[in-house]
Amino acid sequence: AEPEALVWNMSGGIAQVGRSQVEGIIDALVDAASDKDAGARGAIVKSVVDIGRKKYAAVLGHCHSYLLKHSKLQRNHRVIILHLMETVCKEHIHDIQDNLAKDLVTLATSELTHSQDIIPEWQEAASNLLCTLGIQHAQLVLQELLSRFKPGVQPHFFVVQTLGHLATANVVEVVPFLKTVLGRMLPMLGATKQENMQWCFANAIARFCEAILDFLADDQRAKDATIKEEDFEGEVFAAFEQLFNVWLLSKEKKLRLAVVEAIGFTTNLCSAEALNEQLPKLLPTILQLYKKNTEHHLLSQCLCMVMEAACKKHCANLDTLMDSLLGFLYQSVCATADMTNPQMLKNRNEILRCFAVTTKAYSGRVIEFLLSKLEAPQEKARLPVLEVLKHLINSCDDALQDKKPLVVTGLKASLSDHSLKVRRVFCQVIIAMAHHDYLTLEGGKLMVEFVIKQCAINPDSKAMAKLTSDEVSPSSLRTMSDNVLLIATTTIDHMEAVLWPYLIEFIVPVEYTEAVAIISRCVASLATKKREIHSPDYDLKFDELVNLPRPTVLLARIFVLVGHPMNGRQRGEHLLQCMLSLAPNIHEDLVGLWDAVIPKLLTHLSEQKTNSLWDQKHWEDLILKLLSRTLDDVDDQDWIVEFGNSFGTKEDVTLKYNDYPDEKGFLFKCLGVVLRKSSHKQFVQDRLDMIFSTVNHSHQVEREGCAMGTGFCAASHLDSVVLKLEQVAKNDMVRKSKGLFGLGKDKSEADVERIKATMMLCYGYVCYHSSPDLVTSRIEGNILRNINPHFSKVKDVTVKQNLIRTIDLIGKSLHPNHIKRTDFIFQGRSDLISHLLDYLKSEPVNSPISSETRILGIGSLGTLVKLEPQLLEAEKFDAISFSLNSVLPLPMASPSLKRKEVVTLEESHEMMDNAVKEVNMFLLTVLSKEYSSHNLESIFKHLEPWIQSTDVTERLRAMDCVYELLKAYESFSKNDESSRHLPLQGKLLGRMVPRCADPVKEVRQTALECVQLTLRIATCIPGTPDQLVDAVSVLKERAEKDEPNSLYSLVNDLSKVLCKKLIGENIWPLCSFLLESLLDYQGQSSSGSCVVLNNVIKMRGSVLQDQVTVLVDEIHEKLASITYPQTRTGSLRIMRTICHSFLGIVLTHLLDKPLPWDKDLVAMWQILGGEPQLAKDVLINLLEVLSLSLPYQEKSKSNETIRVETPVPKAATQAILLLCEVEEVKDVAVELFSKIFSSLLLRIGISATIKSPESKSKQPTCVGLAIDSLKQFLVCTQSDSMLNILDNHNCWQLLNTEDSYPHGILYIARPFASSCHHEIKKTVDELSSSLTSIYEPHRIVVVSFYSELICTLTKDDLPLAEQIMNNLLGRQVDSSYVVRMYCIRGLGNMASIGDNQVSKFSTTVLSAMIAGMDDRDDPQELITMEAMSGLARIFEQIDERHVRPILINIALRIRPCFERPTAVVRAAAIKLFGSLSRFGNGPSEGPFLEQVQTNFVTLLLHLNESDPVVVDACKGALQRLGPLMHSEKVNEMFQKHLTSGESLLYCDFLNDLCKLIVYDFTDKVNFYVMSAVNFFKCMWPEVKCNAAFFVGYMLGNLPVQKSGIISKEHICEAMVLLLRDPNAQVRASTAEALSLLCDY
Repeated sequence: AEPEALVWNMSGGIAQVGRSQVEGIIDALVDAASDKDAGARGAIVKSVVDIGRKKYAAVLGHCHSYLLKHSKLQRNHRVIILHLMETVCKEHIHDIQDNLAKDLVTLATSELTHSQDIIPEWQEAASNLLCTLGIQHAQLVLQELLSRFKPGVQPHFFVVQTLGHLATANVVEVVPFLKTVLGRMLPMLGATKQENMQWCFANAIARFCEAILDFLADDQRAKDATIKEEDFEGEVFAAFEQLFNVWLLSKEKKLRLAVVEAIGFTTNLCSAEALNEQLPKLLPTILQLYKKNTEHHLLSQCLCMVMEAACKKHCANLDTLMDSLLGFLYQSVCATADMTNPQMLKNRNEILRCFAVTTKAYSGRVIEFLLSKLEAPQEKARLPVLEVLKHLINSCDDALQDKKPLVVTGLKASLSDHSLKVRRVFCQVIIAMAHHDYLTLEGGKLMVEFVIKQCAINPDSKAMAKLTSDEVSPSSLRTMSDNVLLIATTTIDHMEAVLWPYLIEFIVPVEYTEAVAIISRCVASLATKKREIHSPDYDLKFDELVNLPRPTVLLARIFVLVGHPMNGRQRGEHLLQCMLSLAPNIHEDLVGLWDAVIPKLLTHLSEQKTNSLWDQKHWEDLILKLLSRTLDDVDDQDWIVEFGNSFGTKEDVTLKYNDYPDEKGFLFKCLGVVLRKSSHKQFVQDRLDMIFSTVNHSHQVEREGCAMGTGFCAASHLDSVVLKLEQVAKNDMVRKSKGLFGLGKDKSEADVERIKATMMLCYGYVCYHSSPDLVTSRIEGNILRNINPHFSKVKDVTVKQNLIRTIDLIGKSLHPNHIKRTDFIFQGRSDLISHLLDYLKSEPVNSPISSETRILGIGSLGTLVKLEPQLLEAEKFDAISFSLNSVLPLPMASPSLKRKEVVTLEESHEMMDNAVKEVNMFLLTVLSKEYSSHNLESIFKHLEPWIQSTDVTERLRAMDCVYELLKAYESFSKNDESSRHLPLQGKLLGRMVPRCADPVKEVRQTALECVQLTLRIATCIPGTPDQLVDAVSVLKERAEKDEPNSLYSLVNDLSKVLCKKLIGENIWPLCSFLLESLLDYQGQSSSGSCVVLNNVIKMRGSVLQDQVTVLVDEIHEKLASITYPQTRTGSLRIMRTICHSFLGIVLTHLLDKPLPWDKDLVAMWQILGGEPQLAKDVLINLLEVLSLSLPYQEKSKSNETIRVETPVPKAATQAILLLCEVEEVKDVAVELFSKIFSSLLLRIGISATIKSPESKSKQPTCVGLAIDSLKQFLVCTQSDSMLNILDNHNCWQLLNTEDSYPHGILYIARPFASSCHHEIKKTVDELSSSLTSIYEPHRIVVVSFYSELICTLTKDDLPLAEQIMNNLLGRQVDSSYVVRMYCIRGLGNMASIGDNQVSKFSTTVLSAMIAGMDDRDDPQELITMEAMSGLARIFEQIDERHVRPILINIALRIRPCFERPTAVVRAAAIKLFGSLSRFGNGPSEGPFLEQVQTNFVTLLLHLNESDPVVVDACKGALQRLGPLMHSEKVNEMFQKHLTSGESLLYCDFLNDLCKLIVYDFTDKVNFYVMSAVNFFKCMWPEVKCNAAFFVGYMLGNLPVQKSGIISKEHICEAMVLLLRDPNAQVRASTAEALSLLCDY
């Protein structure tokens, strides 16, 4: 038989049978496999593979036959087929029988060797096929390949390569034959000169050796005595000699690398003697190759394999080469490697593996070599050594057991390394050592100390800045070291003996300050664990453990550091835990106290961590309180002295805390608490000397710590403290040195000033903390005498601020509440106030606040004002003036403001807020000394200019001051009747009213509160509610809103309150200030003043008759110059009454004004809508104008008649628009709804056909104006739902043009009916008169509106529906086809009324519809489509007897429309056919079912076309027709899956449907399939695809025993022909469908 007549049956045998359809399909698919389109090509290949899953033998056989038959087939086509065959073979490799496999192997081998030239894509495809077959049929493949691999004849390149790949693909079956293969190959190696063949042989040898090693690596196979490593030693060594001695010398890089790889594998199979003999030559040669090649990965892999083989075979020559090998490996690991480069990373890993392999055999030599390299001066030389050691520690633990002490000792050299990179890697080495129990050896604690030193790194130090590199930053090293120490503490059990109590030694030394957080955390973890389990070594014997700090030293250090818990990486929590865990070791009397208090502190600290506003002062108070209670609980003076001395000597404090001012300052405070508890005078004196000798006067925090500590001490030792301060002033506050012979360094003036600041602050705290009796007796004589000389001529800001703090502390210490006396008079107050005012005057006011001088100064002023007696008037005036002038005008800091960067933006804002608060407190303090109208007025005079400021910040600050003053005054006046007489009431209210309408909400609210307080003070009886005054609180709530209407209402109501509460004598002062306020630069304020003024004149005009007349006369003249809207509105309202008498004249005059109108004319129109009755009269007049005026004029232009707008109707339309914008017109518009709505609809229709004249002015178009009027009218009548629908449907854009305005009218009708149902009848009546209008647009508007309106009517609206129907029937003969079309649409919409009602008119309506389908004047088929759509809706409602005579006729007339090019026509026809389903159950069932069967396939295929409208129509039709098809399952599918709007998995749906069809409609299968075949030539590619899928699914699901009912030959031939379609998607779909026909 010919090759193409032979196929392989499923059992694998060869049978000669007749040609079936699937064979032709396979041939066609294989023939088309090289399709030019990638998508189609992929689908075709997938189709063949899918067929191969069921008919693998047939597919492989036909591919085999196809390649044999088409010997000249294009190469890419052959490659595709070979890949295809490989895929099928992979899936069925265990099913392919030997005879088929043999033929495939023969074919693949032929393809492999067909061309002697190397063609990679072709021959690799054949090679891959052979390797796949070799997985199961290795002997067949080997036999065929060996037949092409004859002794003495050089084989094909890909024969050798395939042998190599086959060896690794099937190790078990190939390895027994490798000795034979090598026997044939070895004689050829010497004669092979071509480098590509040499590469091929080298690669194959590598694969052979790899396969042998894999074979022998299996323990089970290794027991097989038939195959041993020794069996291959001779052949492998022969290959090695050729590779090493000849081919390795090649200049071709690729060949050398292949040879190197092969050498690596061969050395593992050479004999020990041979390898030992070759090592002296082999290893140096490999090392030399590194210089010739840039890709070192394969070289390193080879080197590692050679070393591994040499170590395993105990080659003696390796000993002599070890030094050079180690040197090379060290150089390699030192080479810079790009860790992002995979090849370089692999090479580095291989080098590390070489070290590991060597270490297992020569651990001593390797470790000694590496440790010697740690002494290298270069960083890049030391760093790799640590990397290697880390690798060896982790990977060679067994080999290094006896070398651990050597490793620990040797690594000590790295403890002092300065390189951050080296430190980082060394830390990694240390944690590796910790895991493997190195650190318990001698020297292990040094490693721990090294890690702690890295934890103590300060990244911001200058030393670290010099060491920072791009790869390692100090902060990252510190973080890693923290983790190392924590891991060692918490996860490595045997490290506990190393770390406890060793870690405690590092808490006190200053060099470990930055590491205290992690150290204390680890100590707390260890101590807590030991304390809980009562570990014997928990109790520390400090006398024996001499390196541990004494308990008092440890406690002093912890107290100092915990004072600032957020410093040092939030160390506070860990220090407290450390204290708690070590309590029994510190002092046994402290356990109970600390166990109770410290958990509370921890809770407080945890809560504050999440709070952005950290209160450092409060925390310090808590810690100092804990310290005080600790001393009380110990209650041992000797222990207290020891503890106080434990804070350190002068040298200790200087060394430990000079770089930590926060901690140093808190140390002084702690020491002050200790001194207060001590009774040892000499101890107190010594500690005071230490404090003043170590304080850094340049740091404010140290200064305050020193001062507070001194103050604490003064509470028990005042005389000693004062004496010490006098000594310091005498000895230190002089520039000349007091050293021996004057040799000491002189102080600068700045140094003296800083010392002065500290001394003055100390005096302040001494006064504050000392006994009140002692302070009052010594303040004038001793303390002020010492500090007064230092207040004048102060330039340094720090000194000035501390002097102010001193004054404040002195004032507080002398307050009557503090000294418990009211008769004490402080004589030095005036001098101190004078100094404070001088300081305030010196502060700049033209730049943002940048220091606390003002805040401190004003606060101190307030403190001094509280003292007795009251200030004199001149003193009070200066104090208030300077305080306000130094704060209120200050600008707020902003990023754009040029300023010296003294403080941050946030700090400046915070200081500004504090300054304003201090001013308020100061003014209240002044007022509190005398609550009287006179005193209040004297303060208000200072604030008045700021209240009227143009700067909003100044106004707001001043208003806050006024409010606080009035609030305090009102509170006092409740109990003092005389203070309620307030002569400045009118003035206060006159200034407050404009601010009640201020643009700034805060100003408004504050002003209203001030008005309310003023009225309460002067007009209310205390304790008696006043509803009017209390109502101002409601106005304050309304002041939240910024809308003009809200502000108008607010000031209007405020004016009513004022008019009712003010007495006559206060009216004119109020009005005089309000008249001035009309010129307020803030428009809202001027408007508010206008409203209040108008209401005051209206309600209290009897007092101001002359002034009211003047105001009314001037408002009309100023109308053009008033710019603020509310002010204009207030003026326009006066003119409203004019139209009550002269409405007709005013309207005529206004309508004659040319458009566009200016803003004053617009305002005049809109003011007419303010009164409902007036607005109604105006609108009725305007509608009459629209009805009677000529809508347009026709003019001839260039042989064309155009319609030009007339001005009067357009002006009337504009007027309606303006009136509808007025809120008060709403009720009138609702009352006249039908008239206005119908008039505007007609106006829109006629305007859409009118051409607006060209004008330079921006005059609105006629139709645009009409549309805007309708929009505004709907807004005015609150038809929001209707308006939203029209906006969403883009209705306004449709109304704008002549072509689309009828569609816009349609969109209006339905929302109109739903929103305004009660207006339908009146609107229909209003529009009916326009059906006979001479203007075509009017008729179109009416019939289009009617046609859609019918859809909204119900059976209750039957009379109205009949009225509309008759109107539409009367216009069926209209000259306009547009009018006729909408008449047909409207008649079709009669279906929405209900079945019983439609039946009454069915004859009339159906006749009109059928006539519409025959309308010949229908250029765009619009009337035909409307008729079909209408019939579909009518059919839903009427009985079968009305349709029976025309049912089949209609079905036949519909069918051609299914294939119309226009989608909407197709959709309408499909919907109409679907609606006929109602009549399929009666007498017409048989004929109609035949029509359904005829169109069934058409509907299915159009179900997945591109137009969604047609798709939805098909879904609906199939759901309707489903019940008629006499198949419950088919119908169920239609109802479940064909939901409109939801996505459909078409192919899955079609497949499932075809399964049902072949069983339920077996007799129709051939008819359906042939119907689908007819669509193979249709115009839509997607329908062709659908048809192909339908045929494929039908035939694929048809049982084999029923396959005779179809025309298989014709169908398959058509499908194969479709495989050549020009459209790629069609070809792809056809290929997928063909894969379903594998049983034919």
